[in-house]
Amino acid sequence: MKKVVLWIAVVTASFMLQMMFAQASSAQAPGVGGPRSAWTLGIPGYSGLYEPEAIRVESGKVEKVEPMKGVKDGLQMRFVTDQGNKYIVYMGPKWFIENQKIKFMPGDQVEVRGKYYYGALIASEISKGDWTMKLRNEEDGMPSWECCFPRSVKKE
Repeated sequence: MKKVVLWIAVVTASFMLQMMFAQASSAQAPGVGGPRSAWTLGIPGYSGLYEPEAIRVESGKVEKVEPMKGVKDGLQMRFVTDQGNKYIVYMGPKWFIENQKIKFMPGDQVEVRGKYYYGALIASEISKGDWTMKLRNEEDGMPSWECCFPRSVKKE
């Protein structure tokens, strides 16, 4: 009988802890939230990514293209602007980036369009020379893997 009571107590305590942690993890801080989209890269709780004025255009040089931390087969670029600011640029999937005629190498001069997020830029377009690679729609951040079109032509 003691074993049954102990087992019920353990199961009940386990259930209560799961409920408490589930509620805590689904709660959001005041003033943040909004729908999750491709702009967030699965990061909940940041509404600033949805504002139209959040699009930035930065020119500078590629330091390095490397695997994206925490995203399987994703690539990111280490980027230094002409003003000397350093950013990580979240690009997209390796299978897409590495199979295009635009190649990004250290020292290349590029222009990045995207949204700023905690010291990083989530790229919607990256241009090099006369060519542009489109990675995301700027309206909603959904993937739009398109390459390569002349820089003067804006793909919609």
